[in-house]
Amino acid sequence: MSSPRNTRRDFLRLIGAGAALAATPLNVLGALAPSDDVDNPLEHYPNRGWEHVYRDQYRYDRSFTWICAPNDTHMCRMRAFVRNGVMVRSEQNYDHQRCGDMYGNKATSAWNPRGCPKGFTFQRRVYGPFRLKGPVLRKGWKEWADAGFPSLTDDPSLRSRYRFDDRGNDSFVRMSWEDVSDYVARGMLAIAETYSGDQGERRLKADGYAPEMLETWEGAGTRTMKIGSNLPIHGLVGKFGLFRFGNMTGLIDHHVRGVPADQALGAKDWAEYTWRGDQAPGQPFVHGLQTSDCDMNDLRFSKL
Repeated sequence: MSSPRNTRRDFLRLIGAGAALAATPLNVLGALAPSDDVDNPLEHYPNRGWEHVYRDQYRYDRSFTWICAPNDTHMCRMRAFVRNGVMVRSEQNYDHQRCGDMYGNKATSAWNPRGCPKGFTFQRRVYGPFRLKGPVLRKGWKEWADAGFPSLTDDPSLRSRYRFDDRGNDSFVRMSWEDVSDYVARGMLAIAETYSGDQGERRLKADGYAPEMLETWEGAGTRTMKIGSNLPIHGLVGKFGLFRFGNMTGLIDHHVRGVPADQALGAKDWAEYTWRGDQAPGQPFVHGLQTSDCDMNDLRFSKL
């Protein structure tokens, strides 16, 4: 094996590096020398200039409060800290004892602190490189839509062709808001047309829908649209708005089945307590609301 050859250029680089090292002031290299006069660094240490870097990391220009409201029942009140226009961290606000209702009932300071790692790191999702920056459609779903939404029940092989059975490995297509809204509208029309009337009943039975579910279907394909809301009081527009949206799909039923306006049926809200069932079904029947009580405050003030 031949030994590596050093070129003239490599030799000149080596000489230049040596000259730069020789020209380095001794006081610069001296900064790397250990301190001999420090017996106890907790009492005395000569070089403390680095501390401002550590302390400055918590400096902020302004702050604001916000409610962390994901698919969660706590709705923790947080305080965000902004530096150079960027939210750098979030902490809980330690003021839940100030929260009250119109009757003057207030929470207690026992609810402090609130918050979890999801809320404390929320800014990482806001600024993360993998956040959604615009609407996207799954490639296979778009191809299915472009083909005219052929029935997956009538031809089960289409589930594989358009990757309904392999969605996790499919890719996504960037869309404009105008285009994706058109796809959503056409998709809702296709659902209503596919699952309405006798043909719709046949397809639903073939897909394994229970007879009890078909009782609430009432021949309208709009009733098969799965519009799911969240815990209501925690976000009035975001949660209750879906009920209103479901009611408005009666316009689709009126168009698809041709029924009179007073007989048109809209979609239903698939709540956690009923169709989806990932919350206690008895909660609304016992309390009248869906987990909308202020945590355990009612129990605290009930004097039981």
